[in-house]
Amino acid sequence: MNNRRPVKEIASIIVITTIGTFLFSYLVFIILQNEIPPSLITIWNRWDTAHYLDIAQRGYSNTIIDERYLRIVFFPFYPLLIRLFAVIFRDYMLSALIVSNLAYASAAFYLYKLTLLDYTEETALRTVFYFSIFPTSYFLHASYTESLFLALTIASFYYGRKEKWWLSGIIGMPASLTRITGIILLPALILEYIFQKGFHIKRINMDILWLSLIPLGFLLYLFTNYLVFGNPFEFLQIQKEHWAKTIDFPWKGLLGAWRSIWWRSPADSILVGWAEAIFGVFGFLLTIWVSIRLRLSYGIYMLITWLVVTSTSFWLSIPRYTLSMFPLFIAISLFGRIREVNYLITFFSLLLLGLFLSLFIQGRWAF
Repeated sequence: MNNRRPVKEIASIIVITTIGTFLFSYLVFIILQNEIPPSLITIWNRWDTAHYLDIAQRGYSNTIIDERYLRIVFFPFYPLLIRLFAVIFRDYMLSALIVSNLAYASAAFYLYKLTLLDYTEETALRTVFYFSIFPTSYFLHASYTESLFLALTIASFYYGRKEKWWLSGIIGMPASLTRITGIILLPALILEYIFQKGFHIKRINMDILWLSLIPLGFLLYLFTNYLVFGNPFEFLQIQKEHWAKTIDFPWKGLLGAWRSIWWRSPADSILVGWAEAIFGVFGFLLTIWVSIRLRLSYGIYMLITWLVVTSTSFWLSIPRYTLSMFPLFIAISLFGRIREVNYLITFFSLLLLGLFLSLFIQGRWAF
């Protein structure tokens, strides 16, 4: 077997989708806005990007000026990397895009390696392909935390599967400093560890303690909240007061999304009503399938992730959050072994990716 072949194919997927995404976004902006943008980079400064760039440049603040106190809800590891790269590149926006796209490449390679532990090379390559053309995969290239979080999370899972628990724990720690769902790695990988030991308590060794490093990233984030506001859980209060998001049952969010279909404008009915509901149900159904047919630790990771992002008073950005439920791409890849299903998945993924990216690059709501 030619070991270089899969590396070349993965590299091709990464290069083609990355260049294609940025080229498409540039052409879309020119055509739909009927103007030449100042640069390719500036058109990607959308929505949450401004918050991450501000944190990278000025850190957190409790001042109400420019509402900078609101930025505490964004975790610090991604802005920290942007700041470090900016020392070299002297441009925060450019640095953010470099961090995101390097992380995407890393996530793609680790997803291939993780899938290859259980399935064929063809299935593993198809998994990376579906991951790279998912309808919200443009967030893997944007100045958001998606690609960094996935690179760390998938790598942590991979080294756990390889029983390199020290490395799994070390990599898992910055994952929980990148997004709150990073702490889900702890129960998922503990289950994976116990599964590998055949559920025999006597076979559990001291190496399981490496997994205790994972929540340290989240504890550092809580400590940051305390340093800035004097309250380690200030981010929850801000989420409640400013975004009106509180913890609630998942079906409340689903019903809210469904009901909103009928009173929103036609565009918002699709993007906020239908999209949130469809991706939410899609993620839940695949979570059940993964738990039964793939691996229990994958299922637990997906289930808790799904519960965290859907157990709110209203659903928002579910299509983007679904991207972080990486085992679903392994599941979809197994469905894609049937040629006709592969064509169907590829066509609709690219169709929706083009639609959502076109909206995002114009500064319109796209999750």
